[in-house]
Amino acid sequence: MANDVILLFDVKGGVFCGKISNTLTHIEEKYPQFKNKFAVISFFPDVLLKVRQDHPTVFTGFTRRHDHIQDEALKAGYRSPSLHPLLFLSDKIYDFFMFYMFVPWMKINMLEIRKDDVSESYVRDVAPRPVLTWTVNDPVEKSFFKRIGCSVMTDVVSDEPAVLN
Repeated sequence: MANDVILLFDVKGGVFCGKISNTLTHIEEKYPQFKNKFAVISFFPDVLLKVRQDHPTVFTGFTRRHDHIQDEALKAGYRSPSLHPLLFLSDKIYDFFMFYMFVPWMKINMLEIRKDDVSESYVRDVAPRPVLTWTVNDPVEKSFFKRIGCSVMTDVVSDEPAVLN
């Protein structure tokens, strides 16, 4: 096994706070070669807080989702036009708090962001913290993100042009 392998845990729900911490402990005990070979990323600050408390050396990444509060409100069935400005403002306050307060305070190692929301200025603004974007399967997009210093997650396992096209 190569030394540069990292186990990436993308935790999708806050209900998994304790489970991810217990899973990391179990893996470290059973497979000591994986010690310090984890990365935990999540939309949920409580997940990252729990991981940081229980495993301070684990690499963590906060996943930023554009319009997070608005999307959740729509899923819950709130569709009132008068509510939209409040949700929009709530998203901006949430982004500000997470980016300027939570991420530095928690010493989050990386930011993960949807590919449509990444720009060269965004990558520059969050430096030296690395940026990871998902899901980049197009070779032109992949080249662009590499050029601006952004790592990518992809469903394509090969860099061979025939596979990427």
